[in-house]
Amino acid sequence: MSRPLALLVLAAIAVVSCTRLGSSSSNAQLADILAAGPTVTDVRSMLGDSNWWQGPPSFEVRPLNAETTLRTERFGIAQQFIHIGTAEGFLVQYTVYETTTAATTRMTDLQNELGTAQATSPKVGDQVMYYGEAGISGAPYLARTFVRLGEIVVEITWARKDGVASLTQLGKNATKIVDGLKKAIAAKTQHSLQVVDQKVLPPPGLDITFLGAAPLPIEAFLVMANYAIPGPLAKELHTNGIDTFVFGDYVLNADTHMEVRAALMTFASPADATSWLGSYSGGQPDQSGVVSSYVDAIGEYQYFFTSGVHGAMLVCRSTVPGEAASRACEQPLSRTVISWRQGLAG
Repeated sequence: MSRPLALLVLAAIAVVSCTRLGSSSSNAQLADILAAGPTVTDVRSMLGDSNWWQGPPSFEVRPLNAETTLRTERFGIAQQFIHIGTAEGFLVQYTVYETTTAATTRMTDLQNELGTAQATSPKVGDQVMYYGEAGISGAPYLARTFVRLGEIVVEITWARKDGVASLTQLGKNATKIVDGLKKAIAAKTQHSLQVVDQKVLPPPGLDITFLGAAPLPIEAFLVMANYAIPGPLAKELHTNGIDTFVFGDYVLNADTHMEVRAALMTFASPADATSWLGSYSGGQPDQSGVVSSYVDAIGEYQYFFTSGVHGAMLVCRSTVPGEAASRACEQPLSRTVISWRQGLAG
């Protein structure tokens, strides 16, 4: 994703865009932290491969994970990248604390939990810890880097198939990411935000709480939907003029460690939207015009529908990797998706 599109991502933070750090902080906003994140171009350059794809961000804002979020946490953002053709992944997670002391305490807690860091250099930020771990997937070599910059803790997780990367490489990755963060929080002027039109996203109701929204490249939709071979699908969507989509992030009120993700595409005609539904949803619409399923392999509830020129998808998933979505998703999402479809119809 280019820098201009990265700035478009900021167009989005409707409710949460005004979130600010405490008086003892750098005065950064959620939009600044999002802007600081690496683009897909950055990741491809850092990791040396053009097959890295960006997924949608998670806006880690209360009440998401309210039962496990530390009181000293203000907000966070997690940005995922996947390596097509492998099980490799790259995750950058920013957590902003109320004070530098709280962030330092978090680093101490991590060391108590994970053991003494295997390395504390190359030095990056105010404090850094490097760990190597064994995983169980097709990318079983995990490198975890924790960097503290003031009241912000950045976690960088890189799952590789060929062995843990060198400390030199991990240091370069951390430096690139932290340099972007430094530039964002040192900016003298705040980013100018435009707000995604809430009318095109799931409407406010009793079942979900809005966290944030952003326009994203269409490749991030294919990562979000977990398509097995996304390359040809991306080419097809680009051919049909679908280069971006609107992404919305929510929390399920009935279970606050369930994240609800919405995607909306706008096609040239209703016929194109209908064709997309037939090709991409993997099922037949019910009497409400909605294709719904529980995808056991990834533990997600998925809903697809069209409304005029719009094609939409709604997902309910756990925030815990490898954990299946709870049955608490079913009724709330069924109600939400029907209301959303009706709202788009005007």
